Amino acid sequence: MKKIFTKNSMQYIFNALLVIVGTFLMGFAFNVFLDAHHISPSGFSGLSSIISNVLNEHVGINISASIFYLGINAILFLLSFKRMGVNFAVNSAIGVVSYSIFMEVCSFDIGLNSSNDLLLYAIYGGVLMGIGLGLVFRGHGSTGGSDMLANILGKKFKFMTVGNLVLIVDFIVVALSFIAYGDLKLALYSLVSIWIMTKLSDVIVAGVQGVRAYYIISTKYEEIANAIMTKMQRGVTGLSATGMYTGKESKMLVAVLTRSESVRLRQVVASIDKNAFMYSTSVSEAMGQGFLPLKADNEKTEQEHKNNEQVLNEQISLEQFVETAKIENNQAQIENNIQDEQDE
Repeated sequence: MKKIFTKNSMQYIFNALLVIVGTFLMGFAFNVFLDAHHISPSGFSGLSSIISNVLNEHVGINISASIFYLGINAILFLLSFKRMGVNFAVNSAIGVVSYSIFMEVCSFDIGLNSSNDLLLYAIYGGVLMGIGLGLVFRGHGSTGGSDMLANILGKKFKFMTVGNLVLIVDFIVVALSFIAYGDLKLALYSLVSIWIMTKLSDVIVAGVQGVRAYYIISTKYEEIANAIMTKMQRGVTGLSATGMYTGKESKMLVAVLTRSESVRLRQVVASIDKNAFMYSTSVSEAMGQGFLPLKADNEKTEQEHKNNEQVLNEQISLEQFVETAKIENNQAQIENNIQDEQDE
């Protein structure tokens, strides 16, 4: 008798459940703590919330934020479909649709409507959003938005990573929140909620440290490196390595990743070589392309170059002086020896 559920199918079901539970928590946080009090969450759900509230209050058009969110992601999905893998497309569809549904139906009254403590709403809304987003990432899922937008813009704008897009969209959300509601406090509470959500989702996905360096040892290192560079748009470094037991020379891959990419990396490596060996270490700071910008103080650097050049010139002048003195001293000694021999 054939097994109805294989190991892979059970894993897919488990991942789908994680995504659904995660989007339920996000939908609950969106309705109960954030949107109901004009605290805008991050990403495209925040944009949808602002658009919906502005149209309702100033134009009299009552369209749910979930409809705007689903519509925006549907457009992005169609535009980026050709560049998606099958798994990414399915996971994105599950995440977007389930989140849109829970944004619509999770309108519960938990007895906080009489309270005006906006900080309380921002904190707990960010906590639930962060836990939910972390579970979505753990289930290899996506809630669309920046991920799909990165697929569209990534080919034309090489610098446009998911991390950059998240920062840009969140900045737009906070700015529009201030413009739409005319209350700086609401924009600042949105920042609090977004910060908590980001940090907590990092903890759920990758532990306390959000950025990690992954070391991968596999006989199929070329395939894995190509997959990381093409599917994840992350750089990979190959280090020469020798197996002390086998004596064979190979390459050890090093990749620095952040947020949900750590989960995606495990999936990519396992799909190519299930016998690969991989371990990770915490990274206290990551700078360069795809991470924090690497900047130098030009004036200080230029001054340091001038100082170094001056010191070098002084060293050269001193060495030349010493050499000249040695030569003159040797010539004088030779002339004295010749003079002594002539006198004798």
